[in-house]
Amino acid sequence: MGQDYDVIVYGATPGGIAAAISTARKGRRTLLLEPSAYIGGMMTSGLGRTDIDDLKASGAIYREFADKVLKHYSESYGLHSSQVKDCNKGMYFEPSVARMIFWEMTDVEQLLEVKCEHEIASVAMEDNRLTAIRVKVINQLPILHRSASVFIDCTYEGDLAAMAGVPYWSGRESRDVWNEEYAGKIYMNFDETKEVLPGSTGVGDHRIQAYNYRLCLTDMQDRKAEVTKPNAYRREDYISLVEDVAASRVNSIRDVLNILPVPNGKTDANNHHYCMCSSDLPDENGDYLEGSGEVRRSIAARHRTYLQGLLWFLQNDEALPAAFRIDAGRWGYAADEFVDTDHFPPQIYVREGRRIHGEYVFTENDARLAPGLGRSPIHYDSIATGAYAIDSHAVQKREPEGKNIALEGFLGLGWLTEIYQIPYGVMVPRQMEGLLVPVAVSATHMGFGTIRMEPCWMQLGYAAGIAADLSIEGKLPLRDIPIDLLQDELLDHNQLITFFEDIDPLSDEGKAIQYFGAKGVFTTYKAESDRPIRIHEASGILAKARSLPGGQRMPVLPATDRLLPTGTDMGPRFHNSEISPEAYWKEHPYLSRVTYTNWLRVATAQLCGEALPDRSEEREDVSIGEFCNRVYAILKSQRKGLLANASKGRR
Repeated sequence: MGQDYDVIVYGATPGGIAAAISTARKGRRTLLLEPSAYIGGMMTSGLGRTDIDDLKASGAIYREFADKVLKHYSESYGLHSSQVKDCNKGMYFEPSVARMIFWEMTDVEQLLEVKCEHEIASVAMEDNRLTAIRVKVINQLPILHRSASVFIDCTYEGDLAAMAGVPYWSGRESRDVWNEEYAGKIYMNFDETKEVLPGSTGVGDHRIQAYNYRLCLTDMQDRKAEVTKPNAYRREDYISLVEDVAASRVNSIRDVLNILPVPNGKTDANNHHYCMCSSDLPDENGDYLEGSGEVRRSIAARHRTYLQGLLWFLQNDEALPAAFRIDAGRWGYAADEFVDTDHFPPQIYVREGRRIHGEYVFTENDARLAPGLGRSPIHYDSIATGAYAIDSHAVQKREPEGKNIALEGFLGLGWLTEIYQIPYGVMVPRQMEGLLVPVAVSATHMGFGTIRMEPCWMQLGYAAGIAADLSIEGKLPLRDIPIDLLQDELLDHNQLITFFEDIDPLSDEGKAIQYFGAKGVFTTYKAESDRPIRIHEASGILAKARSLPGGQRMPVLPATDRLLPTGTDMGPRFHNSEISPEAYWKEHPYLSRVTYTNWLRVATAQLCGEALPDRSEEREDVSIGEFCNRVYAILKSQRKGLLANASKGRR
């Protein structure tokens, strides 16, 4: 019996859109289901400032999105416009622009079908494999049955995984569960001191970091919608601000909300790191993940009312100084955003949902400097990079232990976090087939605190789509697909699988170096790709290559660079009078062009059947980048039948 689709993606978050696009581009019939009326998750719901510092640590689909943002503002307003400057190379954008671009990106994919207001009602399993889902169309009676070869859960909450019976974590681990220095209960001053206050016991619990909404505000008087008092207004929620203002801990609305600009005079307004009463609502989301639809809607409504009431309080409460209220009153909702939801973003910011039990658990230690290395830990199965400081929002409201400077659970480890690799195993559920989970990934609370950024999720989603295609093509379980083929595909698609400071990651040499970087060849963030390669480094790379798929037959380097061509008379020669090989290589520590050319001649002839390239115009020495590029090209050429062989091996 045939499948309705090759791949079904649940959740049109940015990660879900990326997953669906990648499978459609690989020729797979793809269905993208979204339970709400909107696609794009937080990126179309107010989170208009990408939470990474630079595009250099992101690749593939996120760069494609950012390029489209930049193109939109350039073509709409001119290359030298303020909008182009304010979009920061495409990383900052208005919610409506993000929504437009996401629809453009999905609409052009002929094999991709997008359905909003479609919610999963139940799942069908066979031998611990997810085979089909039953879908309820919002406000309609029919229950639809949809089957697929592979499912990808891209909801923030991890709803499909949970419904399919995948075990998961929520809440916080204690310090000693995974040897995480900052896990569990903690009071940290978010300022530059990062002072940890007494009471920080590191004990774990089931608390989840606070949710909120990301507001799109403006102070342009002709383009704003006024703030109104919500029906369920609770003044007691905000009364602590009166004392904070009197004590000069809060001096303006900008000390309550972190108001940051996006193009066209609009903002991405988030919770403020230093305010005890901001847009977050700690300790009021504990029932969200396991709650029914009604419970979730109630919690979302409470957060919405709370935030609407906060704005009203700041602009109107007479206990606040008049100057404070007048300054706050300059701001209103952007009138041309979220026009069908009263200018308020429709998606609540689920900063942390379920976290599946996966084949690998990503922890705080995976995003910090690895002991003995000059970079974060190395993962042979890396399929993406991350570049956001480990952080968490508060899990409890104001307490005396916080001394008016810290909310429990609020932390940021920017000074410790390194750019890191993300292994494939974080999205593969243990003992469950037919499902990948690239958003509600396998991680601790601390590890999730850095992965949980939309550019990272987009890359993970894209990788999940490529993995799904390989699984279908090879008729292999998702956990058994050849990792090296997945990495080859991702690199071909300009995905980053590791990061170096000194390479062009999208060049052929850069991709080869990334591949070997994931295999442990480089131990710092510098590859020195233009430097002449030492002979021992070249030998080490070949040793590593022989342990990798496609490299088993790869020859080692010639033992000498004094090799004569066949037909040339070798005698007379007296070996006892010659320098020993050990001493010779000490005197000649770099890989010579002669040795490299002799190796390449044999390697290409024996493995690839290729003619030796003309190197007459190349530089005399051999660079690290050139050598890695050639070895990687041979490995890829030898892996052409790897998927078919892996499939045969399971029959």
